[in-house]
Amino acid sequence: MDRKITALAAAIILIAGLALAAEETRWVNVNVSEHAEGTKVEVHLPLNLVLSVLKSVDVDNFHRGKVDLHIDDAEFDWAEIFAAVKEAPDGQFVTVDSPDAKVSVSKQGGTLLINVTETDGENAKVKVTVPVEFMDALTMNDSSQIDVAALLESFDRLPNGDLVTVESDEADVRVWIE
Repeated sequence: MDRKITALAAAIILIAGLALAAEETRWVNVNVSEHAEGTKVEVHLPLNLVLSVLKSVDVDNFHRGKVDLHIDDAEFDWAEIFAAVKEAPDGQFVTVDSPDAKVSVSKQGGTLLINVTETDGENAKVKVTVPVEFMDALTMNDSSQIDVAALLESFDRLPNGDLVTVESDEADVRVWIE
């Protein structure tokens, strides 16, 4: 009798674990608030839906999850560049202080941080957070196509949080994963 109860309990725990794992769907979220018109757009999509749509679209510069960059003039070893960024130590890489904008590119705790503050025009503040795990998923083929679908597939391994935020006189934008 004890073996039957133990086996039943194990089966229930296994089924519950599988059910919980199946429900851990990652979500891609985008919020846009346009100030002048008062328009607000909220998009919350399961990552698997976004990937299915991306892989089915074939238009001008976008082919089944890959974007044509049209940079035929220069040759880059993208894998080497991405690996170098990933392996670089934490620190401040680029600082630009001009009358038009302030730009900062740094790496902290395994995250590439890109901050741009426009001081002329829309007074936009752009913050991009790029976990270095993206570097493993970021691929470029010989036709100068970046594989956006592979990049989005890597979201499954990322912690929850903001990827891009934009604050400007015109609109606010937030893109995050959860």
